[in-house]
Amino acid sequence: MNFTIKDATDEDAAGRGYVHYISWLETYSNLMPPEFLQKTSLERSIAIAKNHPNDVLAAIVNGTVVGFCGYSNISRDHICIRNAAEIQGLYVLKAHHRQGIGKSLLNEALARLSGRSVALYVLLGNENAICFYKKAGFHFTGHRYEQEVPGGKLTELEMLLEN
Repeated sequence: MNFTIKDATDEDAAGRGYVHYISWLETYSNLMPPEFLQKTSLERSIAIAKNHPNDVLAAIVNGTVVGFCGYSNISRDHICIRNAAEIQGLYVLKAHHRQGIGKSLLNEALARLSGRSVALYVLLGNENAICFYKKAGFHFTGHRYEQEVPGGKLTELEMLLEN
């Protein structure tokens, strides 16, 4: 499979939104309360992509966005490792899993965050993502981020790649 990893542009926002929306449905349908998933929409996902244009990589196959990775040199406040960088989201359409796209997105983001410890959150129960990040060298910190959502509670587990 030929693919390209590039800096996402404004023109990629609709494609990123599509990947975000479909990936949530593909990945989280058995991990998140249905009431919470029903609140997501393609339009909302595209709006999120348009509002977050910077520090995002896009994976392109035949001119179409099939995955993306958001990263930041500054982690959000709920990351327990101070001064860590952060992977804020990595999504690849299920049809393009196991083709090296996710690994390439992650590696490029890590290269841009070089020399820094990098944190991320993964949803409790998302065993595919946990295995993926463990293979990349991430480990659990023991820190959890919990939030109440329509229909229940989400628990995310913090992982860290130390540099």
